[in-house]
This record gives sequence, structure tokens and C-alpha cells, in this order.
Amino acid sequence: MGIRDFIQYLQEHREKLQRSQKLPEQVREETLKEADTMVGMADAAIKDLDSVLNNRRVNLNEEHALRFAQDVFTHLREDEERVKEALRAPDEG
Repeated sequence: MGIRDFIQYLQEHREKLQRSQKLPEQVREETLKEADTMVGMADAAIKDLDSVLNNRRVNLNEEHALRFAQDVFTHLREDEERVKEALRAPDEG
């Protein structure tokens, strides 16, 4: 999955969340599974980027690009985590 796909799925998950009370349980569970996968992928990307920063000599321009990518993935992961929490909220009530 590329970054564009990730963002597209995130947008779809947000839209489903907006109508989450109307979602069938099966769709809600499927969306939660997708969100879990996406969060895991973002975590892996963040860790891999951190590994490159820590274990290789990179020039300043590369370091800035890597840190920017980490920030993007961190933001997307946090956004998807919020979607997951909101989708789980009906179960907790």
C-alpha cells in the first residue's frame, strides 16, 4: 500500500465513522481490522525511518526528508488511531 492508498483508506474510514451508528456490525468490524493494519504499517514505516536515521550517515537534506516522512506517518497513524477509538466507542457503552 502506498501513501496515497493509505490516505484514501483513511478518508473512507472517516466517512464510515461519520455514519458509524448506521453501519452494520460486520462493516464496522472490517473497518476496525483495516485500521489496525494501517496503524501497524505506519508504525513499521516510522521505525524503519528511525532505523535509517540512527544507523546510517545521511546528509542534512536526506535527514530532513526522512524526518518529514516520519512526521507524515506519525500524523496519519494518530488520525487512524482516533478513527479506531471512535469506532470502538459503541462497544464500550
